[in-house]
Amino acid sequence: MSILITDAKSGKKLVEYLDTGLYKKVLLPAWHGIGDVCMLKVLLVTLRNKYPNIKIDLGLARGLQEEFIIEDAILLNGDWHETIKTSDYDLVFSCHMPLEKLNDLSMTKAEVCCDEELGIPKTSGHLPIKTKKIVAVHFSNTSVSWLANTDEPVARKIWQEIIDAGCIPIETLFQHAFYNDTSKKFDFVDQHFRNWPARLDTLIALLSKCDFFIGAVSGNFHLAMSLLPYERVCLLEKDLKAQHFTKLPIKTIDVKNYVDGSIKDWLLNLK
Repeated sequence: MSILITDAKSGKKLVEYLDTGLYKKVLLPAWHGIGDVCMLKVLLVTLRNKYPNIKIDLGLARGLQEEFIIEDAILLNGDWHETIKTSDYDLVFSCHMPLEKLNDLSMTKAEVCCDEELGIPKTSGHLPIKTKKIVAVHFSNTSVSWLANTDEPVARKIWQEIIDAGCIPIETLFQHAFYNDTSKKFDFVDQHFRNWPARLDTLIALLSKCDFFIGAVSGNFHLAMSLLPYERVCLLEKDLKAQHFTKLPIKTIDVKNYVDGSIKDWLLNLK
């Protein structure tokens, strides 16, 4: 059977096609923003539960990173109307997600989609989304930089290994009153708070929400020791060592003799 490309504008809702039993692999292109995709997540689960013998995929626009919301989504380019014709889908049903009804507060936008496009019972909600761990990173010390700062080549490796471990690195250095050029931002650091007002209460709140801390001895390190389980704090040692500051058996890394993969392995073992 040749592929059928259609939508609710043809006069049939999605379930009218699925109930025939003719279609076994279905794609629902959904060219929408983040909000609509969040609402579609529960509708996709509902459809899959209702039709366990039909493979139902959601197609999302490539480049918007919405696969972080629906991990098994099929990513589509702008010319999908043409390229999909050579795929092995037997039904492609565009989900347009009709606009909410301004004068009707009894239905959510997701329920309007159920009613007007999908044909399933009115369903609404926001399902959990898998998140990555956040790693606070701080490579420098303002007062004794020569004893503590991590050199750029090693810092670059650490940053990349955090990403390779499936985590998100964020540099937590604020350019405070005593900031100097020994703490300049490395070129590879693309996520940071340097342009935020240097407020200590803000820094404390941010560090408390991070999953891990990796950094040189600094105010950030001591705050992390006060806010996080010590098992999730890693001190980047240069000439200053962990024993100068704590009796706890925290994770340490010798940045003078860095062993490739150390940070990645540590994070993967803790995740």
